[in-house]
Amino acid sequence: MAQEAKSVKRTVVLHPIMDNYVRKTWASLIEHGFDATYSMALNCILLGAIMEAVGERGWSEETGKAVWAFAQDQATIDHLSLHKHLRRLGEMWGRIAKPEVASAEAGAS
Repeated sequence: MAQEAKSVKRTVVLHPIMDNYVRKTWASLIEHGFDATYSMALNCILLGAIMEAVGERGWSEETGKAVWAFAQDQATIDHLSLHKHLRRLGEMWGRIAKPEVASAEAGAS
């Protein structure tokens, strides 16, 4: 008996262009009657890309060039990584600040 695959939760940073297409896909799924989420839309796009990549013909030359160009765009990659690090720093400061806020609130009571 096969086990059902469990969902994996991850935080990702998307380029604004990618986010735009995920949102358009999400809206289209909803317009077609699906109870869709952002995550479902992203998974639909990824499934399409994977199916094309592993297909007999693979990605088109144009798609391959676009993917490689994006992967080599160090400025964009650095920008996306910067957002990831800034988010982590914000989370860290939030965790550090919480005990101080709780202590101050307890003293004010």
